[in-house]
Amino acid sequence: MEKSPDYIDELIGKQLAGEAQPEEIAIIESWAKENDDNRKYVDHFRIIFQKAAEVTSFQTFDTDAAWDRLRRSLQKDQTKTTNIQGGPISRQLAWRIAASIAVVISVGLFAYRMLTKETAPSVVVLAEKEVVSDTLPDGSDVTLNKETALAYSFDKKEKIHHVRLQGEAYFNVNHEENKTFIIDMAGVYVRDIGTSFNVKAYPEANTIEVVVEKGEVLFYTDKDSGVNLRENGKGIYNKTTKTFTIDQPEANVLAYKTRIFSFSDTDLVTVVDALNAVYDKRIFLGEGLKKCHLTVSFNNESQDEIVMVIAETLGLTIKESEGNIALEGPGCE
Repeated sequence: MEKSPDYIDELIGKQLAGEAQPEEIAIIESWAKENDDNRKYVDHFRIIFQKAAEVTSFQTFDTDAAWDRLRRSLQKDQTKTTNIQGGPISRQLAWRIAASIAVVISVGLFAYRMLTKETAPSVVVLAEKEVVSDTLPDGSDVTLNKETALAYSFDKKEKIHHVRLQGEAYFNVNHEENKTFIIDMAGVYVRDIGTSFNVKAYPEANTIEVVVEKGEVLFYTDKDSGVNLRENGKGIYNKTTKTFTIDQPEANVLAYKTRIFSFSDTDLVTVVDALNAVYDKRIFLGEGLKKCHLTVSFNNESQDEIVMVIAETLGLTIKESEGNIALEGPGCE
């Protein structure tokens, strides 16, 4: 049987998770021996995870924990598949496995890149599929949104607390007058001036956003002095134009951390987008509901409770299947 890249990726993931059957390991080894490119492909996966496991300190989330979750997911999926070699896996299962592997590989690559820097970080904090809160060695509190990685180090000579960030995180900095706290997003920086703030810097996005809750920060690059942001201020850096702009922060920018939402005559599309960014089940709207508006607040309610409130308020019906939630109704004028 021809081995597709997705099929091989799945087997490699199972082998690294320690859950591959002997016949599946044999398939990987046979495929790797077919040519040098295949061998390098398999070795590449192994190196990533070996390097990621060598980080000095993994706080709260590490690669072992990530693989434990992946193992449980694979074990659960295996109960639904009678024979993995008997035919192609289902499209839905393939996507779930591929997505899990992609997230772990992304985290591993981040850790690998950090390890290849001249100064290795003393702490790496990783958030895969859940929001993670932690305290850095300098006493600063951080909350990482999903699919976020953070590497912290301290330069004793320069007296600089240095954080490399990929993803989104909220910082409550333990400000020290004689020391500097800097966040680096691939050459775009935020320097603390005694404050609490949120940074959104996903690699695939064209912008980097900083929202200051309290205090003040400097938002800049090596070639641009940037902007000073104070309490309730928002700065945006455009990666394409390499320019900074100032805007008003959205009402629910910290909802991933607080689970507090506030909507005032907000269109239902915006409401659903905000909820989908925080909760696991994805909400879909039926035709005609995009014109509906909602005024409501939520304070740490579960996703099911929130959906029921929305449905009751607007007279909608709820249909749930395969981990998704569909809201349907007659629509709004």
